Amino acid sequence: MAQMAIVGPMIGQHHQFHYYHQGKSEWGEERYFKITRKIYEDLEARLARSKFLANDKYSIADIATWSWIARHKRHDIGLNNFESLSRWFVEIAERPAVVKGFKALNKDAEIDFP
Repeated sequence: MAQMAIVGPMIGQHHQFHYYHQGKSEWGEERYFKITRKIYEDLEARLARSKFLANDKYSIADIATWSWIARHKRHDIGLNNFESLSRWFVEIAERPAVVKGFKALNKDAEIDFP
């Protein structure tokens, strides 16, 4: 539920204001930057206690959330500042099915590792 209610919509707004329409709304850029940073902090706290978001097993929660964090360079938060979140990100990014899905629309796409 957190991915559908918080991660996707809030990071999506951050993409709009910070990446696609930078300079159009200082309020929007600041607001969604702060929210996205808080999402990173919350994910870091969760992943410091468990291997994956829903405990020890890879689940749909990880799949749905990873795709947003995969755009971490657009967020300008600094994924490498979050040890547990980076560990989780890399572990998922190295899965063959994830690489295949990432390249589904662009065979030359490369995952940005922290």
